Amino acid sequence: MNEPDPPDTVLAVRCQLGDTDAWEILVRRWHPRLWRFIARMLSDRTAVEDVLQSVWLRVVRTLVQLREPEKLTAWLYGIARRTVADWLRKHYRYPPADEVGEIPDWDRGIEMLIAVDSVEMGLGRLHPSDREAVVLHYLEELPVAEVAEICGVPPGTIKSRLHRARRVIHSTLN
Repeated sequence: MNEPDPPDTVLAVRCQLGDTDAWEILVRRWHPRLWRFIARMLSDRTAVEDVLQSVWLRVVRTLVQLREPEKLTAWLYGIARRTVADWLRKHYRYPPADEVGEIPDWDRGIEMLIAVDSVEMGLGRLHPSDREAVVLHYLEELPVAEVAEICGVPPGTIKSRLHRARRVIHSTLN
């Protein structure tokens, strides 16, 4: 009978102790989540793979320094966030909102695809800090307090970023 995978806190401690099975579970559990986060922050798909590889390298090198294993989620997203920021500093390419292209003219019978595309385009129009808040809160489904901890800002700042982002995305949908 298969045992259920242990919670993240236990995994973190086991990984710190060098348990290779725990590393396997940690990577299997977190790789897709981190990939989604990075992919939503960067438009260059090749860069997503490079950044994700850098994230895992940082995790392997620094997990022993994690003093509060119960904060593994915030710690992993924090590493991903800093790695994305490093990449953006090297390859800054955010066009102003008025230079972003029009919504593609899809077949009118597939409105759902248009809505999804509009949201993606809306994400592309956001300032990186606003996009980060949207991705972590709405797409990764983290509470505002945890997003604030990951970003190193007060919860009120995250709420402001989410409000501003909703306005931009809403204007894209209309």
